Amino acid sequence: MTTGTKIVLTASATEMSDFSNNPFMAFSAGFGLGPIPLGFARKTLYPPVPRCPDGRAKYAPYGLRKVEAILLENGFSESDVVVAHPFDLDNFVGPNTKVIGISSMDPMGLGYVSKTYSSIIGGVEPMNAIEFRKLVTHPSIKKFKPKIIVGGFGSWQLERKRITDKYGVDCVVVGGSPPP
Repeated sequence: MTTGTKIVLTASATEMSDFSNNPFMAFSAGFGLGPIPLGFARKTLYPPVPRCPDGRAKYAPYGLRKVEAILLENGFSESDVVVAHPFDLDNFVGPNTKVIGISSMDPMGLGYVSKTYSSIIGGVEPMNAIEFRKLVTHPSIKKFKPKIIVGGFGSWQLERKRITDKYGVDCVVVGGSPPP
């Protein structure tokens, strides 16, 4: 069992994919599952990004990398901070984990693409929302209860929907910060 990395940075499975370098596949996250099994969608529509030998994500949303860089430049070491795919949280979240930083573009599926595409197929819940919910309710997060901080362009959806308590989100960062 891992003792946990102090700060774990991640995003939902739909945001931690390069969509097999197919720009049109990226729109699939705005659709709902319908009859498609979740495992099939994860494997074919938005497969996970490659990992480094130590399990860290090779690629991640730009905002996560910016937060990682700021932490490393301000006193935290590489052993304190990890950017991980949500499927790998068991390898990095443990009793020593203090914070999970989550970047999200569309956590509730309220973005234009998600609202439009999910309504086309009957108003089912978009994959973006499904994967965000699965992330914040991950068993490792529930077990070890680190603080959850959500930021990114879609973080406004959490405040607007007033569901931070439901998902156990401790802090929502809305808006950017000025350069130092």
